[in-house]
Amino acid sequence: MTKDVSINYKNQSLKHLLVNLFLLCFTSLVSAQDSPKANIHKLISAANAFNNNLAVEKLYLQTDKPSYFAGDTLWLKGYLFNASYWDAATKSGVLYIEIANDSNQVMKRTMLPVFSGLAFGYIELNPKELPKGGYVLRAYTNWMRNFGEDYIFKKHIYLGDATDKDWLIDYNAQILKEGNKDKIHLALKFNRFNTTPLGLRTIQIRITDERKTWFKDKAETTIDGMLDINFNLPEKADSKHLTLNMQDMRTGENNHLLTIPLLLNRPENLDVQFMPEGGNLVANLAAHVAFKAIGEDGMGKDITGKVYNSKLQEVTEFHSTHSGMGTFEFTPQANESYSAKIDLPNGSFKTLALPKVANTGIVLKVDNQFERDSCRVIVNATPDVAADGTYTLIGQARGVVLYGASFNFKNGPVTCMVNKKIFPTGIVRFILIGPGKNAVNERIAFIDHHDKLNIRLTSDKPSYRQRDPVVLDMQVSDKNGTPVQGSFSLAVTDDGQVTTDSIQDGSIVTYMLLTSDLKGNIEDPGYYFQSTDDVQKWQHLDQLLLTQGWIGYDWGDIFKPSKKFEYNAEPEYLIKGKVTNMFNKPVAGSGISLLSKNPFFVMDTITNDQGIFTFRGVVPVDTAVFFIQSRNKKGKSFNVGIEMDEFKPPVFTAVNKRVLPWYVNIDINMLTFVKKQVQLKQEQERITGGIMLKEVIVKGKKIIKDSKNLNGAGEADIIVDEQELEKAGKTTLGDQLENNIKGFGPRADKYGNRFYVIYDKFVHLIIDGMDIDFFQPEGISPYEYFKQYLDYYDAEEIKGIEVMKSSKYTGKYVSRYLPPLAEPFDFAFVEITTRGGRGPFVKKSVGTYLYKPTPFTLPKSFYSPTYIVNSTPDMTDIRSTIYWESNILTDKNGKATVTFYTADNPGSYSITMEGSDMEGNLGVKREKIMVISR
Repeated sequence: MTKDVSINYKNQSLKHLLVNLFLLCFTSLVSAQDSPKANIHKLISAANAFNNNLAVEKLYLQTDKPSYFAGDTLWLKGYLFNASYWDAATKSGVLYIEIANDSNQVMKRTMLPVFSGLAFGYIELNPKELPKGGYVLRAYTNWMRNFGEDYIFKKHIYLGDATDKDWLIDYNAQILKEGNKDKIHLALKFNRFNTTPLGLRTIQIRITDERKTWFKDKAETTIDGMLDINFNLPEKADSKHLTLNMQDMRTGENNHLLTIPLLLNRPENLDVQFMPEGGNLVANLAAHVAFKAIGEDGMGKDITGKVYNSKLQEVTEFHSTHSGMGTFEFTPQANESYSAKIDLPNGSFKTLALPKVANTGIVLKVDNQFERDSCRVIVNATPDVAADGTYTLIGQARGVVLYGASFNFKNGPVTCMVNKKIFPTGIVRFILIGPGKNAVNERIAFIDHHDKLNIRLTSDKPSYRQRDPVVLDMQVSDKNGTPVQGSFSLAVTDDGQVTTDSIQDGSIVTYMLLTSDLKGNIEDPGYYFQSTDDVQKWQHLDQLLLTQGWIGYDWGDIFKPSKKFEYNAEPEYLIKGKVTNMFNKPVAGSGISLLSKNPFFVMDTITNDQGIFTFRGVVPVDTAVFFIQSRNKKGKSFNVGIEMDEFKPPVFTAVNKRVLPWYVNIDINMLTFVKKQVQLKQEQERITGGIMLKEVIVKGKKIIKDSKNLNGAGEADIIVDEQELEKAGKTTLGDQLENNIKGFGPRADKYGNRFYVIYDKFVHLIIDGMDIDFFQPEGISPYEYFKQYLDYYDAEEIKGIEVMKSSKYTGKYVSRYLPPLAEPFDFAFVEITTRGGRGPFVKKSVGTYLYKPTPFTLPKSFYSPTYIVNSTPDMTDIRSTIYWESNILTDKNGKATVTFYTADNPGSYSITMEGSDMEGNLGVKREKIMVISR
């Protein structure tokens, strides 16, 4: 017999549901303090109060397109939701956006202001800052950082720059076993852009990971453009970050340098995870086991296999059904162990152990059949658990508990029929709570009420000509046909230049309903929402939830004292700091001046009793620089320290998804697509008078003023000049060296001693012509001593960085700074020119502070040309993003209209509209229009 509590979700917002639930809990507690039902109410009330205190935020970004060309502008809109109710988040008013490359190095970071849960912005993709390749677009608030990386919004983008001088590369990697070693055979084929073979060309090949070059050789292509490379892959090589570097050795042409991910899929490195439904394998209780197989490239791989017991008797067989996922059932026996024998593509097999079988415990099974009104939750326990007390089954959606049932196992297995109408559309989490208020089992399932916003897009014509006006009417309603007022973003892109894939790209609906609540890489998230009447997709979705679900928080935290958060919410942008005296005590009543040169303004304030000062209403744009100065009561600067409360950027885990460049293993459809892009660019250059000459690369020396470089200013292998350092903001010298010098970082020798190196060369740090090694005190390791300087200096204090690592530039440094018997090829030299110019003795000035915050990107309008009637197309307008509008507001009738003009390239356009009413409802719509030649 179960005692249950639930609230009907139908026709109510989740926020109203929660209020009603609290009222119900209060009433029950008054009337039945000690009843099982009252205990459920107490637990639900505690859980929801805890969730309300967390105030978790969820963020989604819509971008104008999934891939870009160098020099493009990335247009975006952010939707910041309260994770429980999907209304506008109120805790945060500042949004951070960053772009990181394949090596997880952040190449660009900016801030956006958030108003009523909405943020609008753009990022200019300067090719000097962002070379072509794969990137991860990340977005987050400071508050979101309290809940881990799974809450951070991530999206993969690719930056390309196709020309008719590009090469096309086909490569196939085969792995051969020689004893215990892996031998890699690379079959490469080089073609020109016109698909003719690139024959008899000398190519330098390097295989690297993020730490070291593992293979280097030169070879010549055959007359057919073929090249075979064989090398042994060392065990220490990081196979997940291998890179194939190919350099054209012929001078006078384009000096091609191609860098592509080397993706290996060694069968023996196939990773298969087995996950019993509900959490555990328990002896003599039927088990439903999900599995997922992932290849070395991080993608799902289809497999078949069999399960055996310890006596090698076959128990059952299994096979994956979608993206390497599948399920099987069996009943494990006590004191038995099980393993899976998996068939590999190379004809061999791999044996993996299944999770251990517990002799005692509980299993939880959720039968969530397609289009049924209810889902059946079955809970079973071993006999020793049956007398263990009362258990509570919780049903939780978006962090809010909406269902609870209490029971014991005295009469055997327990079945709860749970009405799906209790929950909103999306993921529901069933949690079994034991007598000790700990989570015993957990299972997530998906609920779909088909209640997404209905968006209708209607164009004023069946087709358009070049440079025609397009009038697009929008109508938004809910599932009942009631008009909806909301905020929506609209992107129109040219299919001839941009490939959009609703299955692969996903949307605000797939992200909020699914992927934001799952861990790991979700392949083709749009696949699960492609149709609403596909039983097979429903089964595949259930397998995805069984294999890639994750828990929101530790249930035990609910009954602990209020949780303390490491990162504060930022309702607005503030410039904050603290003034301290020479004894590190706060200075109260100190006058503080803030000066900005561009735009020019001055602000004044005073410190409070804790020595803290705050400036509000400041908007740092572009490369904002603020000069902050403390003053005494006489208005003069005095000897105190200023400590700024600065945003410290997080370091996120690298996303293990590497994207092949467009020119690698390209098919005929993609080649036709790219050739069209190149043709459009060439035609535009021809029409606008661009002269297409043979590319000439002119290298101008970067000169560091006041440099003490022994070779002369600008004579170095790598130079970071003042202009680049000014853009770096408040980054440390260590950050600059890591960002600009490949191979730079700490390395330990065989004795465990750590040193800074550039690949295999020991680094000497020279500051204003003085070798810091000369001043190293006793009792401190070279690594710690070196690191003090890397952490001490900021980019704003440095005029230039010059790196001498080749024999061309190291000779004078070797004779000046090294002992006679030192091996010169083992050392590299880094010359730092500071603004003070007085070497490694300079201390930072007191009473003043040069503050360089992360810049804000303020909204600006997307440029959309207006043409006169019957305007003649001349191929000067080849926009890939035809139109972008970030804030379309539907009126009380759910209607809105936009107007834009088609461009010069005929073909089809894709229209994507996404958005929300910011009260819990989401919608997405995709349409196409045709453009024909005049």
